[in-house]
Amino acid sequence: PPRNHANPVECPPMKALLWFRSDLRVSDNTALHAAARQADQGIIAVFVISPEEWRSHDVAPVKVDFILRTLRHLSASLERLHIPLLVLTAAHAKDVPALLLRTARSHHCGAIFFNREYEVDESRRDSAVESLFRGQGLGVHPFTDQVILTPGELRTGEGRYYTVFTPFKRAWIAAYQNRGGVPLLSAPSQQADTGVKASEIPASVSGFESAVDPDLWPAGEGHAAARLARFLDSKIANYKIDRDVPSLDGTSSLSPYLAVGAISPRQCLSAAIAANPVPRGKSPLDSGNDGIQQWISELIWREFYTHILHGFPRICM
Repeated sequence: PPRNHANPVECPPMKALLWFRSDLRVSDNTALHAAARQADQGIIAVFVISPEEWRSHDVAPVKVDFILRTLRHLSASLERLHIPLLVLTAAHAKDVPALLLRTARSHHCGAIFFNREYEVDESRRDSAVESLFRGQGLGVHPFTDQVILTPGELRTGEGRYYTVFTPFKRAWIAAYQNRGGVPLLSAPSQQADTGVKASEIPASVSGFESAVDPDLWPAGEGHAAARLARFLDSKIANYKIDRDVPSLDGTSSLSPYLAVGAISPRQCLSAAIAANPVPRGKSPLDSGNDGIQQWISELIWREFYTHILHGFPRICM
């Protein structure tokens, strides 16, 4: 089963393979944090470009461009930690498990660390990677990171998945509060130098050239954090009303950054809670400023969607 965000992983001394996907940041990254604690011989990071997989999912060129630009920032951040980022190519998702195994073998990595994805094709690919690595005697360490609470953790009194948002939200808030929140993880310190050179990040991927001005969406977790700070400082108080007015710039505009993982939902929620002073005895999750309450509710809705996706995979088929 997926390991909880806060649970440490116990494994022998080793070099780790860290597989990045939709978690392109070094701060508050669960798999990176765990790998840094366990891999005393260093970490090899990898990202797989998969053109046919992207094409089958109608991934837009502007998103591919945003991913590549985010990877450049990620690679620079990882380099400061002595973690090389290897950018590999596998045409199809079915080619990814064997590619990762060859990479792990060539760099003498004893285990793979990654943050789970929950869409149907992605979860099947992850399961294939787990089976292959375990069958070869290598460690496999998946984590909950894309969402705050593990999908499937919350159930109705009958043990079923929630299908209505309001009761899910009540159960989600109760579970979050009962565990005292979910702590943010700092970026790790420098790791053992592996001597491996990072890959050059390609400027584009054939068939996914974007005509959208990249300045509209500056890449990297630093820009994501700055955008969150601006939203909290100047727009969130009126978010409940302004978000529904197309002529106003009233939303956080953080969706692309959450989609590629340049910022985590925990970072968003933690910042919103801190910006929402409430009377003693009240919860900042469902009281206080109307705009902040509404935005927190939207973050929980994001959790709900993944919960539904996990419980009813047919919805994305």
